[in-house]
Amino acid sequence: MRSVVDIDPEKPGLELVNMPWGFRLRPADMKEQTGDTVTEWALTFLGIVLLLSAFGQWILPGSIYGGDMIAMKLMLTAVLGVAGGLILSISARGFRPEVQVDRQRNEIRFVSRNPRGRGEVLAIVELDSIIGVGMTKSIDGPDCHCLIYMINGSKPLRLASGSEREIKAIRQRMDEYVTSPADRLAAKMASMKAPTPSAAA
Repeated sequence: MRSVVDIDPEKPGLELVNMPWGFRLRPADMKEQTGDTVTEWALTFLGIVLLLSAFGQWILPGSIYGGDMIAMKLMLTAVLGVAGGLILSISARGFRPEVQVDRQRNEIRFVSRNPRGRGEVLAIVELDSIIGVGMTKSIDGPDCHCLIYMINGSKPLRLASGSEREIKAIRQRMDEYVTSPADRLAAKMASMKAPTPSAAA
C-alpha cells in the first residue's frame, strides 16, 4: 500500500509517493489540466492527419505515377510519415515529469506521463553508477535542485527541483539508496583482505 507525503506542507511543489519498491517524485499538482488535454488531442489529430496525408496521396484519383513523380511521392511519404509518427509519440508520452527510484531493480527511471496517467520511460540510471547526491541553488530564482553525480565523471543529472526544504528532504532520502565513496572503498578493501578459498585451504 503506497503512501503520499507532501515534502513541504506550506506550499508543496513536489510530491513524494512511497512505494513498496522505493518512491516516486512528481509535481504536487498532477490534476488533469484543460491545456494539457487540449494539447494532447491537438497533437494526436495533427499526427493522424500527417499519416493519412503520407499514404493517402497514393490512392487519390488521378494520381500521377511518372518516374520523377514517384520519387517525389516516396520522399513526401517518408517525411510526412516520420513527422506524423513522432507527433503521435509525443502526444502519447505526455508532458508531466516523474522520477521513480526503485531499490528492487536498483535503478532510477525518468518517466513522462500524459493526462490519462500513462507513462513512458525516457531514461534509466543504475543506482550503482551514482557516486553521490548533491544540492545546488538556482542562480536566477529561489528554487533548489537535487543532483546525482555519476561514477564515470559525466555531467551531473538533475533529479528534482523545488524549495530548499523539499530538496533537502529528497537528498536525505537518496542517501539511503546511494553508496558513498567511503563505503565503496571500505567494501573494496574488505574484499581484497578476504582470504580466497585456495589460500584458506
